Amino acid sequence: MEKLDLLFSTVPDPTDTIDSLVGEISNGLLNKTAKSQFNKVQDWSSLLDGEPLAENGKSQGIGDVKPSSVGKFRRHLRRMVMTRTTGVFTNRRTRNEFHLAEEIRKIEGGHTYVIDIAKLQEHEQAFAFGDIIRTVYEMFAESDETINLPKKVLIFVDELNKYAPVGVKDSPLVDQILDISERGRSLGVILISAQQFLSAVHPRVTGNAATKILGRSTSSEIMQPDYRFLDQDLKLSVTRLSKGELLLQHAVFRQPVKVIFPKPAYRQE
Repeated sequence: MEKLDLLFSTVPDPTDTIDSLVGEISNGLLNKTAKSQFNKVQDWSSLLDGEPLAENGKSQGIGDVKPSSVGKFRRHLRRMVMTRTTGVFTNRRTRNEFHLAEEIRKIEGGHTYVIDIAKLQEHEQAFAFGDIIRTVYEMFAESDETINLPKKVLIFVDELNKYAPVGVKDSPLVDQILDISERGRSLGVILISAQQFLSAVHPRVTGNAATKILGRSTSSEIMQPDYRFLDQDLKLSVTRLSKGELLLQHAVFRQPVKVIFPKPAYRQE
């Protein structure tokens, strides 16, 4: 039941009202007192169907949030953690289950960690990815000399456009991705992503990408503003690239450079 703000970054078009309600609940759960409204909340069911969010099956107002907004919140939360779930949101962990953030904090230099989220629901994938990047970013941003962290951490993610799409409103998940794309390199946190369409990713993410590698794309995609760094001839060449041919753009090169990946079999060692 942790990090409700990150979980609700997956709600379509979240409103300020929902954000305020998430804040009320998070503060209530973290700061329980003898007279707290959240004393009876022990699991997801008691949060959804008990006080203070509900009474006798009816949604109740909390703080400045109206009952109708609380009802919307409960519907979204029930869908995420009880209806469309693969078992990620448990009430109690078993001995062979671990908190993702706790395991991430154990990272060591020279190691590769693979987190398979393919079998999770889409909102669960966003929650897992957001938990990873927030944990890593906080480790480096708030570190001191007593913590032995790797010099750099490279985070690879497929289809970043699912988590930071173009045109999306601000959300906790998007804010985390923007923080890493804009300030992560100075801390040693590098974000590497692969997606079919560069234009589908938030422009502040692509604008802060130091290196861009392009494969063959359609003419309609290559004419998007994201490809303004290419002249007209290079744009045409991108539509004709063969399998394994890539166009690499970096500030150290005056012009994008064509590379072939992988090397031909006779040149591999």
